[in-house]
Amino acid sequence: MLMKRFSLLIGVVAMLAMNVTANVSFTVGKLQFWVCDDGNSVFLQKVVDGQTVSGDLFIPQIVNDGDKDYTVVGISANAFYKQTGLTSVYIPSTVKYINRTAFYGCTNLADVVIPDNLEYLAEKVFDNTPWFNAKPDGPVYLGNTFYVYKNPKSMPAGTNIVIKDGTTHIARYAFENCANLSSIHIPNSVTSIGDQAFNHCTGLTSVTLPNSAKNLGNSLFYACTGLTDVTLPNTITSIPAQLFSGCRALSSITIPGTVEIIFGLAFYNCTSLTSVNIPNKVKTIGINAFAGCTGLTDITIPNSVRYIGNDAFIKTAWLNNQPDGIVYIGNVAYTYKGTPSGILTIKDGTTAIANRAFYECSGITVLRLPGSLLYIGDEAFSKCSSLTYLNLPGNVKAIGYNAFSSCINLTEISFPNTLLQVGSDSGTSVFSGTQWYTDQPDGVVYAGPVAIGYKGSLPDDKTVIVKEGTKAIAGYGVGKYAEKVILPNSVTTIGKYAFYDSYLKEINIPESVTGIGFNAFGGMRSLDRIDAYVDPANVAIGDDALILGMPRVENYYEKIGTSICFWMTNFFGHEMDDCVLHVLPGKEESFANAWSWARFKNIVGDLSEDGGITGDVNGDKEVSIADITALVDLVMRGATNPRSDVNGDGETSVADTLKSNQLRRRIVT
Repeated sequence: MLMKRFSLLIGVVAMLAMNVTANVSFTVGKLQFWVCDDGNSVFLQKVVDGQTVSGDLFIPQIVNDGDKDYTVVGISANAFYKQTGLTSVYIPSTVKYINRTAFYGCTNLADVVIPDNLEYLAEKVFDNTPWFNAKPDGPVYLGNTFYVYKNPKSMPAGTNIVIKDGTTHIARYAFENCANLSSIHIPNSVTSIGDQAFNHCTGLTSVTLPNSAKNLGNSLFYACTGLTDVTLPNTITSIPAQLFSGCRALSSITIPGTVEIIFGLAFYNCTSLTSVNIPNKVKTIGINAFAGCTGLTDITIPNSVRYIGNDAFIKTAWLNNQPDGIVYIGNVAYTYKGTPSGILTIKDGTTAIANRAFYECSGITVLRLPGSLLYIGDEAFSKCSSLTYLNLPGNVKAIGYNAFSSCINLTEISFPNTLLQVGSDSGTSVFSGTQWYTDQPDGVVYAGPVAIGYKGSLPDDKTVIVKEGTKAIAGYGVGKYAEKVILPNSVTTIGKYAFYDSYLKEINIPESVTGIGFNAFGGMRSLDRIDAYVDPANVAIGDDALILGMPRVENYYEKIGTSICFWMTNFFGHEMDDCVLHVLPGKEESFANAWSWARFKNIVGDLSEDGGITGDVNGDKEVSIADITALVDLVMRGATNPRSDVNGDGETSVADTLKSNQLRRRIVT
């Protein structure tokens, strides 16, 4: 009778559950579309394998899959590559992104109608087509986009270019290798400029980017060796990767006060740069950002900076002029000049330790860290082989990749309860090769409140239970071969790659979770159930959800250039069609309309409001002897409750008491 009642209940829930049809991809006629993480838009990915399109092509604004309509916002790379039967294409106003070589080699494509509101146009989209071949050498426009300067070798020496008013976007590689370009006027209508738009424009000496240009691509002025003066928009929030890399004549730069991130290699080998004033909003300075700026003698850096990447200021006059000892930049301990030995004391007020700051400082025997310290960077103390004891002060929030790896004599570590991130990708990497890690018992390994790894063999049921009080799961942090993981309601952060490439079949995401890192559940082999007790509106997704992780080098343009569907906030892999997302009743639509969650095809609102933990029969948020007593009472009375089917076989029986006792003993030990 109990089994029948249980089956009937599941049947009713299934009938009431919302049926979400957000496939990763679907086809309409001969075209294949990919669903973006917002659950409402798609990229036209390609012509279905083995098919061809010909004649006039009208790309639709809206496509339908099942009972859901999607807006077509982009066209992926090579989508119509060498579709030689195409004669014309009409692209709707909903399309904002067109990726590289999308129509390359369509040798009969003579007519192109394109919207005026493009935000991204990659390189060689229409190259080797009659439409492009018919264009004369010089500026080529597509709608409101400056597409390319055709045949740069035909450009006369000392050319001045005025981009026409109304242009909103300058495409990727638009002026690449225009060595004779002397100056360019960019109108206030331009809002975005693609990657490498001016790279190797060696004759370009001065550029003013209008304040309307809020989105700048990577390597925009790469190897513009004659560039001496640039005015940046006062609206940008980052200096893109390699923006001025190799601009050897650039002698000064004003970084707008709106900037928060300086990405890697941004000013690499700007040998004429003598001083730089980094504004107060900057928090991150990327790898090699100012490396090789041999003339850079004066650096003003604010206390807001909390992360400095590897070798950010190497081979600069400023670093060469620093005295031996710890070198500080603002509140960051950047590096050590000379050879430290014995006791190393980081001064009070220091909030961060830069990447590789004390790498291979094998003479350090005692490390004294200040209470002000918040962040420890990648490989900061890697290979400090004489270090035996580590006391992390009470405010530390994040420790970077390999921070203490190969500290072979490190045996004792004191962790603060404030810790939320251990390792940018892998938790175990932080302490790999230390005696401390070797001495940890089998099972889940904890760095204070963070689960960082799993040692030894799994239990027979391949279930891993993370102990109460744990706040975070680090990358690869709980066991690749576990089939089920039970997280306590204390976990707030699931780190980047936390369960990547694992064999998990089932996991719960407790209500307490507020941040999930990029690809936390990517590459799953057999995940078929997720119980999500969270409100998706309260969960931050992707790298920005984490405390320290250096933002990927890619900026706005590489994200949408690769495909907005896969970069924006994705933390699940692409194998979610068969995985059922179980949520609280009434939350189905919230998940269906939320980025990343929307990729689930099956969302069912059947979870219990009490957020039950497996084995927590009496609902007191822990598994203890009291739960076994409650189970025995239920079995004796032939009764049940929403938490009593501990082993998941569909009924409440003596077998559940045995399973509950196993779970209790595992948590206790």
